[in-house]
Amino acid sequence: MRRGFTLIELLMSIAIAGLITAATYFSLDTALDSWGYSHDRLALQKVVSEVMKEVINGAPGDEYGIRDNLEVVTAGLERVVFTPPWTDDTHSVASENFIYRLNRKIKPGTGVPIGEIKLPESNKYQIIPVKVVELEDSDVSQVQLGIAVPLGSDLRFTYHPDAKGAGVTRKIWWNSDAQEVYLEDANGIESISKNLFGVKIVDLQFRYYDNTNTLVSDQEWVDQRDLNMITGVEVYMVAKLRENKLQSLINFVNLRNAPMRSGYLPLRQGTRIPVPDSENIHTLLLSNISGVSSGDELELEIEPEAGKSWRINLKFEHVSLTKSTIDSYTIEYPIARPVHTEYPRTKVEDGLDLLTVGPNGLYDYDDDNDIEDFVLIKGKAMLRVVKMDVEGAGLFMRP
Repeated sequence: MRRGFTLIELLMSIAIAGLITAATYFSLDTALDSWGYSHDRLALQKVVSEVMKEVINGAPGDEYGIRDNLEVVTAGLERVVFTPPWTDDTHSVASENFIYRLNRKIKPGTGVPIGEIKLPESNKYQIIPVKVVELEDSDVSQVQLGIAVPLGSDLRFTYHPDAKGAGVTRKIWWNSDAQEVYLEDANGIESISKNLFGVKIVDLQFRYYDNTNTLVSDQEWVDQRDLNMITGVEVYMVAKLRENKLQSLINFVNLRNAPMRSGYLPLRQGTRIPVPDSENIHTLLLSNISGVSSGDELELEIEPEAGKSWRINLKFEHVSLTKSTIDSYTIEYPIARPVHTEYPRTKVEDGLDLLTVGPNGLYDYDDDNDIEDFVLIKGKAMLRVVKMDVEGAGLFMRP
């Protein structure tokens, strides 16, 4: 006899199949959720890591990030503008004593460019001496090689460009509406956080610190006078994918070329710089003075937390097309009380050592051994550029 399934058997079969299907479904659902979570987490980590790396180190290749900047031009909570090194590689060796015009102006008061040459039979650059040639046109920078080299060799000059020049600065900022991080440089504006995963940057903050790891400012913007104090930047970033998946990352960057870290500080009127006191200073040298006209003045003031302030006023003379001098300087201690005036009439390229001004070290800034100094600054002190008519000047400082 042919026999089919009873109703009970059929119901049991359906129940068992349902249990197996449900178990399979929940297992697959859990696996898919786990895979989706892992995929989202990896996507978040990848995007936030790559954006942070580009902010700090720059894009792969020859570009620079915050770490390599020479000068912080503007510092805010959500944006930073900085000047990276500039390389002019548009020249080849011409005749002896040829003057090369750089394609960007050197920032006044900064150092001489690093010159490099690649000989015809070589594929590597090597450093050669270079000197700056100052002519009447202050809007351009020109250099000359310090030694004779083979004609036709490739040249390149790397230097600190003037931030006023086109395309030399880089700006990194966060747009809260688009939830993206942007970079603006000579190539235009681009989003450096745009990605295929749909990850958005929902927060980006910069905080700026000095060489004692003290916050330079807790305001939205750092005062222009305090920008030279910045030696480190804390970068905080938060990325988001869909509704509730967040990934944060924080990095602290030591600025390799920060003025307070290198010991060389380009000056401008209004600049404020913390300096060691008279007992702990070893180098305080004015140098790289440029763009001088007759009658120009440069006035520096060093004020301690307590006690009398020391001020020096320099006056310059433009003698000829290629020669300018420090005509005189006057020391005041305290301010408004002149204690010494001298007429060195030395070349501006020789600079002025502020630790040897005046007779026998009586009125200079440091504490001289075996001399009863007239000037003595104790405790924390702040240097201010009170007046600056010359186009550029710099200060070497070592505690």
